[in-house]
Amino acid sequence: MSGGHLSKEFFELVKSIGESRSKQEEDKIIVGEIAILKAHLSQPQISPKKMKEYMIRAVYCEMLGHDAGFAYIHAVKLTHEKNLFAKRIGYLTCNLFLHKDHELMLLLINTMQRDLQSANHLEVCAALTSVCRLVNNEMIPAISPLVFKLLSHPQEVVRKKAIVASNRFFKLEQSVVLDYKDQIRKVLCDPDPSVMGASLHILYEIAKANVSSCKDLVPSFVSILKQITEHRLPRDFDYHRMPAPWLQVKLLSILGLLGTADQKSSEQMYEILQECMRRADSGVNVGYAIIYECVKCITRIYPDHSLLELAASNISRFISSDNHNLKYLGVTGLAQIVQVNASYAAEHQMVVVDCLEDTDETLKRKTLDLLFRMTNPQNATVVVDKLTFHMRTSVDTHLRRELVQRITSLAERFAPDNEWYVNTMNTVFELGGDLVPSETAYNLMRLVAEGTGEDEEKDQEFRRFAVNTYLKLLEKSTLSDILVQVIAWVLGEYARLVTEDGYTMDDIIDLLCDCIDRPFEDVSTRGYLVNALMKIVGQRGITSSTVDGVIRNYRSSRLTDLQQRCYEFEQLRQSPGLMQKVLPYDASCEDITMNKGLTFLDSFVRQKLDEGAKPYQDAVQRASAKEFGGHSNEPAESKPTLNFTPYEAPSKPQAGAFPSAPMGGVGGGGPFGGGGGGMDGGFSSNS
Repeated sequence: MSGGHLSKEFFELVKSIGESRSKQEEDKIIVGEIAILKAHLSQPQISPKKMKEYMIRAVYCEMLGHDAGFAYIHAVKLTHEKNLFAKRIGYLTCNLFLHKDHELMLLLINTMQRDLQSANHLEVCAALTSVCRLVNNEMIPAISPLVFKLLSHPQEVVRKKAIVASNRFFKLEQSVVLDYKDQIRKVLCDPDPSVMGASLHILYEIAKANVSSCKDLVPSFVSILKQITEHRLPRDFDYHRMPAPWLQVKLLSILGLLGTADQKSSEQMYEILQECMRRADSGVNVGYAIIYECVKCITRIYPDHSLLELAASNISRFISSDNHNLKYLGVTGLAQIVQVNASYAAEHQMVVVDCLEDTDETLKRKTLDLLFRMTNPQNATVVVDKLTFHMRTSVDTHLRRELVQRITSLAERFAPDNEWYVNTMNTVFELGGDLVPSETAYNLMRLVAEGTGEDEEKDQEFRRFAVNTYLKLLEKSTLSDILVQVIAWVLGEYARLVTEDGYTMDDIIDLLCDCIDRPFEDVSTRGYLVNALMKIVGQRGITSSTVDGVIRNYRSSRLTDLQQRCYEFEQLRQSPGLMQKVLPYDASCEDITMNKGLTFLDSFVRQKLDEGAKPYQDAVQRASAKEFGGHSNEPAESKPTLNFTPYEAPSKPQAGAFPSAPMGGVGGGGPFGGGGGGMDGGFSSNS
C-alpha cells in the first residue's frame, strides 16, 4: 500500500506507536484505535479502499496483543471483493486473524473454491496461500481435487504453490495425497527449478513415511544433484557462487534416507557424494553446510571406506578451525562418523579434548557427548577424568545428571580393574550426591560382595581394598547420603578385613557412631548405619557403651523404621548366639530358603492350644464371629454377591382384598384414640 492510499489517521497511529515510551502508553493508544475502528466498521457502505486500510489497522492491534475479533468477519467479506488488491488484503488478514479450526472458516471455503478455479493466476495464488495456512481435515475433500489439478497449471508460481499446498495436505491426511502420488512424482521433472525444488519437500515426507515407495527415484535424485553441482541451473539460484545450496541440502537429506541399509541404492550415490563434497569446499559458510550434509548422508547410507575417510578428513578441518560455529559442526559430524566406525576418530582425540577448554558452553557440551561416543578400553581413564573434572566444576543440574549417567556407564563398561572402578564411583557419589540413582550404588555393593567369581583370593583382596578405602572416606566431615549408605554396607559386611594402620574394630565402631549424628537428607541413611553396627557387634561379640548410647538415643526416633531397628538390636543383644545366626559374616550372596508354611512353629502352636489358647481365625471367620456376637465358631457363610435375577412383575390387587379405611372423625376407633383417618382425621379435628 503506497502512502497516497492511506489516511492521516493511519499515519498518526503508526507515529504514536513508534513514539510511545511504555507499554501502558502503547496499550492506551491501541484501546483508542480499537474504539475508532469499531465505529468506522459499523458504518454502512464502506468502500474497498477504506476497508483495506481498516484491516491493516486491525492487524496492528492484533500484533500488539489486543483482540480485534470484531474485524474478522470484515476480513472474510473482503476476500469476496472483485478488486484484486482488496481480495489479496482480505486473504492476508484472514491468514493472520484466523486459524484452521476457526468458526468463520466455513464462510471461506466457497470463496477459496471459486478463486482456485479463477482465470487470474494472482487470485489463484492468493487462495493457495490461504489453503496452506488455514486448511483443516474437513476442508481437504472439498479443496484437494482443485489443488491437485493446479499441478499442471501453465504458470510456474501456481504450480509451486500447489505443490506446497499438497505437502500441507500430506501432513494432515496422508491417504488423500497418496492417491495423487503419480502426479506429484511428475513435478520432480518440472522445467522450472523452483517448482522442482518445492516438490522435494513433499517427496521427502513421503519417503519418511514409506521408504520403499521412493526407492525407484534414486537415479532421478542423483541426476538432479549432478546437474546442480555442474552449474546447469540458472545463476539466479546461486548463493555466494554456490549453485542452489538449499536444493543440494534437501537432496542430500533424501538420499541419506533412501540409502539407509540399502547397498544397491547407496552405490549409485557414492560418486556424486564425493563430487559434491569436492565442489562445496570453497571456503564459504554455505559450502560448509553442504559438506556437513554430505557427511550426514555418508554416515546414514551403506558404508564406503573411501567416502568415510573423505568425510573424516573434511570434518577434522572443521574441528581445527578457530571459528566456534565450524568447531561445533566438526564435533557434531565426527560424532556421527564415530557411530559408523570409531577408528576414524582415533587420530582426532587430542583435538577433541582441546575443545573442552573452549569458553563456548554449547560446544563444550557437544564435545562431552562426542568423547562419550569415542571412548574405548584404551582411552577410558582419560575420558572419565575429563568428564569428572567438568562434573566437579559445573553448576548446571541437568548437565551434572547427564555426566553422572555417562561416567557410570563408561566405568561399568571399560573399567581396567575393580579398584579403579571403586575409586571412580566414589568420586561420582561424592560429587553427584542425590543425582546418582540407587541402582548404581546397588551395582557397586554387588560387585564387592560377588567379586569376579574367578579367583577367591583376588576377590578377598579387592574387598580388603574397599574396606580400607571407605574407612579413609568416613573420616571426611561431609559425605553424600548415597556414599554413606555404601560405606555402611561395606563396613558392616567386611569390617574384619581391615588392614589399614591405626584402625581397630573399636575405631570403626566409633567412626560409624560419629557419622550417625550427621544431618542427612535421606531418612533411610541412619538405618544403614544402625545395620552396620548390628552386624559388627553381632559378628564379633563386642560390647560398646558408645553403641548402647546411640541405640538408646534413636530408639525414640520419629521414624518407625529406625525405631524398629533399634529395638531389634536390643533384643538380639540378649542372645549373642542367635544374633550371630541372624547376622552371619559375608552372607549377602547366599540363597535364603523360605518356609512359607512356617512348619517350625507347629510344636509351639500345639503347645499353646493344649494350654487353652484360642485357635487362629482368618478374616472371614472373624467377620462371622463379630456378626453373631463373638460366640459362633462355625465357619462364616460366603460374602453376599450381586443378584441378577429380575424382580417379578407386580400383580393388580383384586377388589375387596383389603378393608376400606374408616373415614375421619373425632371419635374414631383408632388405637390411639384419634380419628381412624390418620393424619387427615387429626387435622380435621383441630380445625
